Parts: sequence; C-alpha cells; structure tokens
Amino acid sequence: MALITHLPASGYTAMPWRNGAGTTHEIAIDDAPGSSAAPFRWRLSMADLTGDGPFSEIADVDRILVLLAGDDVTLMIDGAAPTPLGHHESIAFPGDVPTSLTMAPGTGRDLNLMWDRTRAEGAVEVLQIGDELRIDAPIAFAIALGGSATIALDDEEHVLGEQDALQIDDGGTLTVVDGEVYLATIS
Repeated sequence: MALITHLPASGYTAMPWRNGAGTTHEIAIDDAPGSSAAPFRWRLSMADLTGDGPFSEIADVDRILVLLAGDDVTLMIDGAAPTPLGHHESIAFPGDVPTSLTMAPGTGRDLNLMWDRTRAEGAVEVLQIGDELRIDAPIAFAIALGGSATIALDDEEHVLGEQDALQIDDGGTLTVVDGEVYLATIS
C-alpha cells in the first residue's frame, strides 16, 4: 500500500535561484550527500519566470522542465538551436551546461525535476482525465496543473488544489479522475 503525503502549494519553500537571478519554490528534496558534485539526490521545485536570462548550472544534475505559464518561451541549451516550449510541454536537458531562456514580456512559471545523474533517474508525464498508469518507482509526485484535480490512487480519491502536490511512496495505480496532472517519478 502506498504512503501518501499531501503537500499544499502554500507550504512550498521560496528561495533564490543558485545564480540569484530568480525565485524557486521547493516542493520536495532528497538532499542526502553523495560522492558527486551534485548538491542533492533529487529536487522538485516550481520556478517563477520574470524574463530573459540564464539558468543556474548545477554539476552532475539532469533535469526536466515543464512550462506552466508564460508566452513565447524558448530555451537555448549548450549552444544548440533554440527550442520553443508550449504550456505543459516538457524538455529534458543536462543541468550543468549553459542554458538560457527567452520569453515574451510578462511572467511565467515552470516545474523542475532535477536529479543527481550518478544516483537517481527521473521521468515526467502530463496526464489527462481518464489516464491510468501503474507507478513502479519508489517515489512519485502528482501535481495539479491549470486548476484543481482529482486523482485516484489504488481507488482512493485525493483532491488537489491548483499546484498542490501529492507525494506517493511505494507505488500504486494512479487514475486521473478530473483535471490535468503532472507526474514526476524518481528511481
């Protein structure tokens, strides 16, 4: 049976980006020390986007970013051609290469799953009403996108307010009953 922990968005910890260029809201972290240069085993956070600028480079870290809000958002990763990113689309990239973002004037927000590539592996999916999947990873997070959402985990329903998270330890079968849900898994 899965262990469930509700993480309301109002309880996320706000902190400056590593490079000081913005603010992130930490949802959850496993900051157990390892042998690599990465400062954590994994970290899930939501970042405020306030305009063009560089991302923090974090050694030995891979990441997946999902855009929640913002217009004409484009990422430039390690000198490659610019990659446009639409709402609720994801992009995976190494966190230790030069990366920058451009966007239309205004603000935005993204979700970031980051992990120490020497000790963990992460994956992200955006799920719609009716989607069902078996979570086999030891830890997962379901986050309501674009409004509230209802999910069933092993037939027990959980209601999430907008951008609230549900931490799911030890797997289970997840079904989206209502809304749109971001699912991050870490193994």
